[in-house]
Amino acid sequence: MLTSGEILNEYAKCVIDPKYAIGTYLSTFDKTQEGFVPFNLFIRQQYIVDCYQKYRFNIVTKPRQAGISTTTQAYSAIKCAFADSKNPETIIVIANKLNLAKKFTKGIKDYCSQLPRWVWGPDYYGTDEKEKKSIFIKDSQIEIELPNGSKIIAVATSTDALRGYTPTLLIFDEAAFIVNGAELYSAAITSLGTGGGAILISTPNGYDPLYYKTYEQSEKGDNDYNVIELKWYQDPRYNKDLQWLKADEIITEVEFTLDSFEEMVKKGYKPTSTWYRDMCKGMNNDKKKIAQELDVSFLGSGGNVIDDEYINMHDTQNVEKPKYIDDTYYDGNSGLVWIWNEPEAEHQYILAADVARGDGADFSCFQIIDFTTMEQVAEFQGKVPPDTFAEILNVYGTKYSAYLVVDNVGVGNTTTSKLVELKYPNLHYDSIKTENGKKVAGFNINGVRLQLISHLEIAVRTNTIKIKSKRVINEMKTFIYKNGRPDHMEGYHDDCLLSLGMALWILESSFKKLKKLEKQTKAILSAWQVGGSNKATDDTYNTGFVPKNQRNKTNTGKPNFNTQVAKNMQDPKGEYLWLFSGLK
Repeated sequence: MLTSGEILNEYAKCVIDPKYAIGTYLSTFDKTQEGFVPFNLFIRQQYIVDCYQKYRFNIVTKPRQAGISTTTQAYSAIKCAFADSKNPETIIVIANKLNLAKKFTKGIKDYCSQLPRWVWGPDYYGTDEKEKKSIFIKDSQIEIELPNGSKIIAVATSTDALRGYTPTLLIFDEAAFIVNGAELYSAAITSLGTGGGAILISTPNGYDPLYYKTYEQSEKGDNDYNVIELKWYQDPRYNKDLQWLKADEIITEVEFTLDSFEEMVKKGYKPTSTWYRDMCKGMNNDKKKIAQELDVSFLGSGGNVIDDEYINMHDTQNVEKPKYIDDTYYDGNSGLVWIWNEPEAEHQYILAADVARGDGADFSCFQIIDFTTMEQVAEFQGKVPPDTFAEILNVYGTKYSAYLVVDNVGVGNTTTSKLVELKYPNLHYDSIKTENGKKVAGFNINGVRLQLISHLEIAVRTNTIKIKSKRVINEMKTFIYKNGRPDHMEGYHDDCLLSLGMALWILESSFKKLKKLEKQTKAILSAWQVGGSNKATDDTYNTGFVPKNQRNKTNTGKPNFNTQVAKNMQDPKGEYLWLFSGLK
């Protein structure tokens, strides 16, 4: 038995440093050793406990079998056991299923049972009778109460489940898998009042509306959550023969610190070990499962249309902050034009626009692509009326002398009609014709949506297009297969992504085909000018067509230059002649 002085000394150590209490008095089951072992926290687990102590709100990303749940259970047990009876703890555990919440609660209870009896006071320590006395005032699958008044409660995933409780700590286990997680979280967080905290623990599940949203906002500094990331290669149980691979290079010796391994990842090395390879085999090398349960990747775990490898490539290699920001159309929430490059002489530009109503959840968006360098040069995203959007397109289309492609489905018709009214010179016309034989202004995405997205994926994967916008990258991360169809996740958008896809599709299906005619047209122009028989004015060279009153047949009876060019271009209206404006 300890003396009262020794008890006081040990009690103080445990209150000051939960890591000491866990390492000194608790044991845990280690699957790699098939038995219970002293709970010696490894470096990253120690860091996690320190964060739990320091920050009110924490979100933890973890791989499978990482020991984060057991670490959190052990910390919770110490937090409850050493709480002041005048200010006891109330820990609420929420999981994607009530049974899992019960299991988590039982883990906390088991760690409480391991603590020495003197923790609970003189009524529970000192004699055989006292040692046999249960430390649990309440003991059920859903609620446990300790002698100092602290409680651990498992609740169902219902917005009404927290009524009547004032928790000091909310724990969401496997938060990414909780159905209606965002709604439940909103109800739960209001129960904290001003003094409680929350811990969200999970492996990723794509871009879910609770776990990923909280993580994303924390990364941007939009909430108070502290992000804790644990990777499998930081766990000494799994990295015993750790190797770092990059092309043909293999590195086997890297000193472990909290940051050194992450530096290797940033340099492009990929970690592997016998444990990791065995786990991959056990998952049948399923990329989605590996991303979710081993690599802690939000990207690969959600069934993304574009593989996370290529999204990360653009994010690290191509994305840049805009050099200029035009806030003329900014409404306090959206409407900024990001500009990376101003127009350059002899460069060719295409502007593609996706139109929204302006008063709903979606945004209107445009992308300007430099066809000469194949990179983004400008981007707009905002909530504006369709006719106002047309005026913005007219301004930026004129600025870049851009070929303008506008989605004409639904409200897009309003935008294209306004652009026709504004007499925008380089407007794309669909191949579809109206009853009176006129072509339709704009581009109908519906008939080619799948092909367009497939082409976009190839362009991203092959780095054909240099993506500079973080907004596009973020939309790629939430663009997934839903019932086999590419679409954005609930609560997210794809306006920037689809407008980019439109630009690339038109470049491939129309723009490049016309571009191939440039050399031929230059040769014809040269021959025509040298021959001199039908030499036209300088204005003729600028447009590529001879004025109507100058059109005639040559002595051979073959079409003259202007008729032949029109035939080759399959563009009798001259809609694409701006491509050749520099041929004079």
